[in-house]
Amino acid sequence: MGGASQLTTNMKRNIQMSANRSGHMSAEVITTDGSMQFRVTDGLDFYQQSNIHCIEADNGQGTAFLVYLPIGIQSGSFSLELSGTTPKVIHVTGNSEAELYPGTLELTVGGDAEFAGRFSGTDANGLQVSNGSFRLENQAGA
Repeated sequence: MGGASQLTTNMKRNIQMSANRSGHMSAEVITTDGSMQFRVTDGLDFYQQSNIHCIEADNGQGTAFLVYLPIGIQSGSFSLELSGTTPKVIHVTGNSEAELYPGTLELTVGGDAEFAGRFSGTDANGLQVSNGSFRLENQAGA
């Protein structure tokens, strides 16, 4: 977990430009106390670095999801892995950042949205994440 946390901290520290964009993200997180619905419908934060796109959704209640996509990624089905240049989905609760691994991401690039996808998996804290989905709308005027 330290590696993912350091990776995320470094990525956030190196943000070049962040913008709130139209879009939404949701997921179901299964805990020992039952399930929690995560939902953000009022826009997503989006930024780009030299080698990644980051889509971030924060529900304002201490929970967020980050989706990191390598620049140049194409539509497809991906296994979420801990290393390499594969896409990453990170579940943030309080001060804990837990990467989904193992997990899957079904991604659509382009079309009527810039990025859209579905994800599921187990985060590094052992929490099950299911029915995850996101959609980042095309930038206005693009």
